[in-house]
Amino acid sequence: MRIMITAASTAALLLATEASATAAPTPTKTLWAQESVKIRAETTVRSTALGLMPKGASGKSPVDRSGSYKRWFGGKHNACGSKGYIGDDEWHKITYRGVTGFVPAACLMPFDKV
Repeated sequence: MRIMITAASTAALLLATEASATAAPTPTKTLWAQESVKIRAETTVRSTALGLMPKGASGKSPVDRSGSYKRWFGGKHNACGSKGYIGDDEWHKITYRGVTGFVPAACLMPFDKV
């Protein structure tokens, strides 16, 4: 099989590379851990723990165009001080010290509430 590279295909590849290199970074805001919590690979407490975010530590979480924190929904949990089972299934994607994963929303507090 012979692949033919044309000037048009080369130009398209260069444009795609430039667009991805100049894409604006995803906007983020800071969230603080209310207690030590594991950063999970997926939105479930049975997911692999990627790291630990200690109480008082801050991490970055993506926000939408309006500046609201993006939320993910998945596994129910009773994390962060609740007594017994609760039906909370809201999670934040967080980056802490180079580790990106999911933390139950109940465990995090926005900077303006600290």
